[in-house]
Amino acid sequence: MLIRSPVTESELEAYYALRWRILRAPWNQPPGSEKDEFEGKAIHLAAWDDTGRLVGVGRLHRVVGNTGQIRYMAVDPEQRSHGVGRAILCELEGRAMKSGIEEIKLNSRRDAVPFYEKNGYQVLRPAPTLFGTIPHFEMWKRLR
Repeated sequence: MLIRSPVTESELEAYYALRWRILRAPWNQPPGSEKDEFEGKAIHLAAWDDTGRLVGVGRLHRVVGNTGQIRYMAVDPEQRSHGVGRAILCELEGRAMKSGIEEIKLNSRRDAVPFYEKNGYQVLRPAPTLFGTIPHFEMWKRLR
């Protein structure tokens, strides 16, 4: 598996397409809803398997000061439980520390909370429910 930022136009298109397919399409959200105002300031990472197929994505941006936020973590359902999400998360955290970020906040879907807890995150409180149907929880981790 290779973890790196998408660099070509076709890689970026595949990156956003995977985000939309996993995180937005099942709830009938339109293409484009997988992006926000922080795209140009964020660190984008993607995971490719040994055949060159895109299997996971994740993004980090600085919120304020030494706090970063991880968003849009998505792993192809066929590749879950194979270390893809953990590899992306570890690389995002490493890049966060290199840029001076000391803590990460994120909003996790309820079914992903155990994944983040296994990776050192703590639930702080319930977060807004996405699309009126997906419960979320605000989570936090100190990096340094």
